[in-house]
Amino acid sequence: MKAQFTFLSGTRAGQIDVFGQPFITIGRHPLCELKLDPDKDLDVSSRHASVMLQNGVFVLKDLDSTNGTFVNGVRLREAHMLADKDVIQLGANGPRLQFTLLRGSGEAPGSPAGEAPGTALFPSAPARKSPDAANPPPPRATSGSKRPPGADKEPPKPSAPARAGREKRGQTTQIRAEVNRQTAHLRRTTLGLFALLLVVSGAYLWQSLASRRALDEQRRQLLGQVDSLMRQIDAMSASQSELRAALDSAKATTTRLRHELDQGNQSSAQLEEIKHQLAAAMQRQRNISQAALLDAKAIASGNEDAIALVFAQFKDGRTFTGTAFAVKSDPNGGVLLTNRHVVTDSAGNPADRLGIVFNGSNQNFKADIASMHSSEDVALLRVSVHRGVPVVKGLAGDKGGVVVGDPVAVLGFPLGLDLPQGKEWHTLGVSATLTLGTVSRVLPEVVQLDSYGAQGASGSPIFNKDGLVVAILYGGEKSSNGRIVYGVPIRFGQELLQK
Repeated sequence: MKAQFTFLSGTRAGQIDVFGQPFITIGRHPLCELKLDPDKDLDVSSRHASVMLQNGVFVLKDLDSTNGTFVNGVRLREAHMLADKDVIQLGANGPRLQFTLLRGSGEAPGSPAGEAPGTALFPSAPARKSPDAANPPPPRATSGSKRPPGADKEPPKPSAPARAGREKRGQTTQIRAEVNRQTAHLRRTTLGLFALLLVVSGAYLWQSLASRRALDEQRRQLLGQVDSLMRQIDAMSASQSELRAALDSAKATTTRLRHELDQGNQSSAQLEEIKHQLAAAMQRQRNISQAALLDAKAIASGNEDAIALVFAQFKDGRTFTGTAFAVKSDPNGGVLLTNRHVVTDSAGNPADRLGIVFNGSNQNFKADIASMHSSEDVALLRVSVHRGVPVVKGLAGDKGGVVVGDPVAVLGFPLGLDLPQGKEWHTLGVSATLTLGTVSRVLPEVVQLDSYGAQGASGSPIFNKDGLVVAILYGGEKSSNGRIVYGVPIRFGQELLQK
């Protein structure tokens, strides 16, 4: 299954591009698969839109382009499943392309023609001519002619044994002729079956060669996608220090896939598995690319002073750490949001003592639990600080949430005091960690991120591209090594603040 794009207008009008890979980026950037003129097609963004093959359907998505993407004259607000002959326009006045779905086709060979019914083994003998017809009498002599002596005498009749022998020889000749006719038909049938066997064997060999060629072509396309992905990762690695860990992981995965493809001779099932892993790596790279567009430094500088390390000490003497962030301030202190499980034990008992140390500081302020949400993993803390505390820029709430694909930033204390020099916080102070990621799923009670989290990050604020808190990080998928994390939507924290 392939996607064909025919340029209807713009600088490439009349040209046709055909793609067989599952992911296609459209734009003026040199790394885009479907490239527009970088100097003339100015209505098109650098990375304008993408087309992805999902469950046998090509899906078009606008990549937050400046001038928008239109399908059949209607601007895209969400992902669109492309239909045959859909017309895509990049920007209201930009180039137009027609999408065509190309499917592989073939005809099954026809069934052989049926044979005509056979004749009887011994057909009835042809009617024998009468002796008079077979042996006409000699012409009578005309007057004046001389007849030879004995001409008027009857010829002698053959004896009975002679007649029997003659009839037997006639039947033998008929049988031999019929056998020859039947064996000739059998020979023709045998030759036909042999020819059919040659055709079937040739078709099998041709099909085997075609399958091998198809696998080689699929492998070649996968190699091209892997090489393209490696170039993208290398291009980003030099400038995106905040994403270095994610980039290193993506590069290791891509290098492994490249090595497997270099081995060659993969079966169809093995190539499908490599394709699946490559698709996941490409999605990971797209998420990293989206996160790289975030102004992380601006988000950090506008909110990092409000981030705090939480010390929770329980009756048995154990102490755990987590993260909290201040949302309100007054002359006597402030109010912070965190997770309920940060300040309670596994049985739900609250901590005996709570301490708050703000980012960049080494001063531990006493805190208390103000309230906890009845169903969600959210708690409200009250801290006593003379002249108040710094607070985050704002909470997004219902007016400014996130959707799948949005870049986000997380500020917190993953690993708590286990980081290098973490035990020296009394003299050096605590330092929050900035982590970038992408929203991979949004549900009414959960926001899933492709990012990073670890013990101690619970309670960290998750910021959207505008620097507003959209969720509170509370945990992650154990099998993902911290790469998939979950957050509680901030509206549950606002419920506690309203009370």
